[in-house]
Amino acid sequence: MIRVTKKIWLFGVPAILLIGLAVMTVLFFRQRKTIAEQQRVIDAQTESAYRALSNDLNDLNVSLSKLEAAATPARLSKTFADVRRLSAGAVRALSLLPVSHADDEGLMQFLTRTGDFAESLMDRVLSGQMLTEEQLGSLGDLRTCCAGLSERYDGGCMDGAFPKAPEDGFYGGETDEENIANYPTLLYDGPFSESSEQAEPLGLPKETVDENEAMRIASGLFPSRALTFDGRTESTIVTYDFSAGDEKGELCVSITERGGLLLYFMGTPSGAKNDPPDDGESERLHKAASAYLEAHGFGTMEPSYAQYYAGTVVINYAAVQNGVILYADLVKVYVDRDTQEVIGLDAMNYRFHHRERDLSNPILKEEDARNTLSDALTLEHTALALIPKSNTREVLCYEFKCTCGETFFIVYVNAETGAEEEIFEVLNSDEGDLVV
Repeated sequence: MIRVTKKIWLFGVPAILLIGLAVMTVLFFRQRKTIAEQQRVIDAQTESAYRALSNDLNDLNVSLSKLEAAATPARLSKTFADVRRLSAGAVRALSLLPVSHADDEGLMQFLTRTGDFAESLMDRVLSGQMLTEEQLGSLGDLRTCCAGLSERYDGGCMDGAFPKAPEDGFYGGETDEENIANYPTLLYDGPFSESSEQAEPLGLPKETVDENEAMRIASGLFPSRALTFDGRTESTIVTYDFSAGDEKGELCVSITERGGLLLYFMGTPSGAKNDPPDDGESERLHKAASAYLEAHGFGTMEPSYAQYYAGTVVINYAAVQNGVILYADLVKVYVDRDTQEVIGLDAMNYRFHHRERDLSNPILKEEDARNTLSDALTLEHTALALIPKSNTREVLCYEFKCTCGETFFIVYVNAETGAEEEIFEVLNSDEGDLVV
């Protein structure tokens, strides 16, 4: 029997085709609405970060100015602490700007060096030493540079010149060097000193790979993406850089010339969620990040803190050797909150520092180290950690995670001398955990 199918026509067009077109039209406009909403969220976050950067630069300029009038060790120490805090805040704000806006390595290094320089001078003042003429001159240079930066970014806030999209060229191109003052060179024994930046990466093999081998390695890591070669980056760690752009979004990948190792990659999140995850989601995100690190040869890693951006959680991991946390060997893992897929990784610190340490047993007993803690603190957790004091010096410490009322602190006590090496306050915010 032959079945006859009766088609329904409207104005000479099959009805099913019209229905399909109608559905596609609705989906198209709904998608455009979703994209527009996500873009508004991103623009609002970018504007907020820009304003925070402007405010911190202005306050940093004021604090540097106060140093010229400060005379007593107590006032100098307090002002140096303010400079360190404000420079760290500016670094955080700069890191929240869109990727192409935050790639000004000079500004990021200037802000970080300023904070570390202030800390080194604060330690000097607290030990009873006077500031040298060279150090006073450097502070003057910092103020001049910061005043120019403050004026530039404050002007951006006043005229509404906020960066709106990664393609707008803000921060990039040749005009960057013209608009931002030359950054002063700071010579001091700190983690971002000039000598440290010229140090040899310790986590890379001596053997090198060429462009073709780097492409093979990158393609093996991302077999479903059609990568193109973008060029070679000449830096302390030389890399071959690749990218892809398709229905999955943008992807950039950097492979080290020495060893052919994954240094960095960043993809596109599928959503824009930025609220703090609940315990269940947090556990799934950590599990995905840990599994990725293990599958790609990073060994034993300890998660520290996390931050939440548009559609992404960024989890910081430190390497572990014989139960000791190696805080110089850090890896940032970016996980898509909707898919629990790892979409980014930054292993710069890990590749620069990671190697087998010659770890000695702590001279100070844990109980004796605990006795150095303030009576106001309630101890929650203890671990051994190797913390960096400079790029060439690390100190074995007891890591004490404590609370004081509603405030969370991490105290690092030297496992040999019992001295308090570092005290950090952990701030829980909507953007994640901030260590200050």
